[in-house]
Amino acid sequence: MNGPVSVPSSVPHGGASRGTMPARMTDTTRATPSALDYAPPPRRRVLLRLWPAAVLLALAGLAIVYGPGAWRHWKLMRLQSACMTAQLPTDRPMFLGDGANRDAVDLLAARAVEYQPDEFGQAERVDARWAALAAEVGVPLRPHTPSWYTWATTFCHERHTPDGRRRLVVVEGAFYATVIEPATWLGGRPRVLWRGWTIQDAESAAALRVAASRYLGHNRLDGGTPDPADRSRFTVRFEEGLVPGMWEHRLGDDDRVTTRMTDPAGFAARAKAFVPPWERPDPAAP
Repeated sequence: MNGPVSVPSSVPHGGASRGTMPARMTDTTRATPSALDYAPPPRRRVLLRLWPAAVLLALAGLAIVYGPGAWRHWKLMRLQSACMTAQLPTDRPMFLGDGANRDAVDLLAARAVEYQPDEFGQAERVDARWAALAAEVGVPLRPHTPSWYTWATTFCHERHTPDGRRRLVVVEGAFYATVIEPATWLGGRPRVLWRGWTIQDAESAAALRVAASRYLGHNRLDGGTPDPADRSRFTVRFEEGLVPGMWEHRLGDDDRVTTRMTDPAGFAARAKAFVPPWERPDPAAP
């Protein structure tokens, strides 16, 4: 059959029927494939999603490794700070001697938890803050010294050497001192630089013997007071044989503590003039 062939209406104009290929396809008619929805996200986006978890894992690892040590150091620093800023009571003595003295007996009865009797029945107060730090650092509270000596805490506070170095100074009784280089928040432990008898001048020692020779029935030590005007100095009020006086302590550049009376000549004069109770006249006698 000769003649023109009609194209079915179902075949688009310019297209091809099934089983045939178009004669020509230009670049403008070539289809561009679209991105698939399930394609993996870019690498940068993955990293942004994972970094918080990585940080948390790193922190957890550091806490496991360093946490217990950091916690112990924090507790140590709290104990040290409590001693560096300690204020001892001012309304009662730290040590009250003569077990037969009614005042000492009454003090032990009224404050049985705070005060302990020594082997002579005298009342002494060991500061709980210093006791806790001493146990942590490994400092014995009662080293081998004469049994008659009291270990009451008479001073516990921060002091500085004359050249400006910061120290914790503790005095037990009247003449036994402990000087400690404090730890820092960055690490380390408190270091004991000196623990032993303070250096006492001869004039003060002689004045003290005058009072001791007159009357041994009553001794008292109060809580020490840091000098706000001199960061190396602190004082402790005392009574020896009922004669009042004051000890002056100073921290030196060698980390030793020196001790002297503020008025040794006046103390000796008061001690010589002191009349013991049993030698006083009875006011009721005719």
